Amino acid sequence: MINENEKNEYLLNDKVVKKLFTSSKVGNELMLTITSLITGISLENLKRDFELIHPDIGVNKNIINSEADVAFENQEGIFSFEFNYTPYRGLTEKSMSYVCQFYLRQINHKEDYKKLKKVYSINVNNFDYFKLNRFVYISEMRERKSGLSRNVGIYYIDINLDYLRKIGYDKDNKSCLEKILYMFVCNDLDELKEIYKGDELMSKVIKEAEEIVKDFDLLMYYDKKKLDEECSYYNGQVDGFNFGVEKGIDCGLEKGFNIGEQQKTKELAKKMLDKKADISFIQEITGLSEKEIKELEESKIIPFTGLSKEKIKELDKSDITTFVEESKNELKKQIGEEISKSTTLSEEEKDWLKEKHDL
Repeated sequence: MINENEKNEYLLNDKVVKKLFTSSKVGNELMLTITSLITGISLENLKRDFELIHPDIGVNKNIINSEADVAFENQEGIFSFEFNYTPYRGLTEKSMSYVCQFYLRQINHKEDYKKLKKVYSINVNNFDYFKLNRFVYISEMRERKSGLSRNVGIYYIDINLDYLRKIGYDKDNKSCLEKILYMFVCNDLDELKEIYKGDELMSKVIKEAEEIVKDFDLLMYYDKKKLDEECSYYNGQVDGFNFGVEKGIDCGLEKGFNIGEQQKTKELAKKMLDKKADISFIQEITGLSEKEIKELEESKIIPFTGLSKEKIKELDKSDITTFVEESKNELKKQIGEEISKSTTLSEEEKDWLKEKHDL
């Protein structure tokens, strides 16, 4: 049994999990398998039309803290994963906010109300939210006395990892879901390899997780570049101008690692600013002062444009149209080049990405 006080599991980290779930087919398969076991939806149906959703899910620019940990969509619904390590004030409200935003993203016309997809908010908690000593809790909107559901298609699912931590792993007395999620509460890689011996998917997952953890101090950003390449441009529901101004992808981020520690840190801070990260969070990750971060924000050049936000705002309508189209074409070209040069993608994955996104 794992010591109850040992809550620093190497995989129980949102940045590691984001990279694990989104950076490969193996990670996607793990995420879909967990979703299937939790919701009862078949794995085959979940795989159909599967698409990652960009973590910035805000439907209103005035809404803050609207970046999901991991989210995906398919014909069965919209699924959001949040990894919560300690209970905090506002946790419930934040989860509700995410569900509402996923709902609103689907509505552009009154006809859309007839075809709304179900929304699943899956919270993987490092604690027992309801304190009832159960592994999984599923909540939905119901009438209090009768218990009748309102059938609005919103489901809150809370997974209690502390349940696994307290009882340890018993191969003769565990469901498949408990076996898979045990990887998030175990510090011993050798133990995990033994547990998953003979399980093709989980053996691959542990191997990949081991590489992620080994390289994590160098990555610093859970491979957001790849997430942006696959999601922000192609799946984002924003117009071209806002994309060019606020959602540009800095495909040259990795090159910054080769020109010195200081430059690398500043490039990372710029990237986080592009994604609307809180200044306090950027300070924690980069070690830069608040003044240095604000100076970077003011001087930041929009990728592929050579222009600052202030200069872009001065463009007239015709200039903006030309600028957006040129930026899109340059972006697609550079993404195609980055995919071709990738050493982590197989040739099959490279061809699949290029074909899917017409690169």
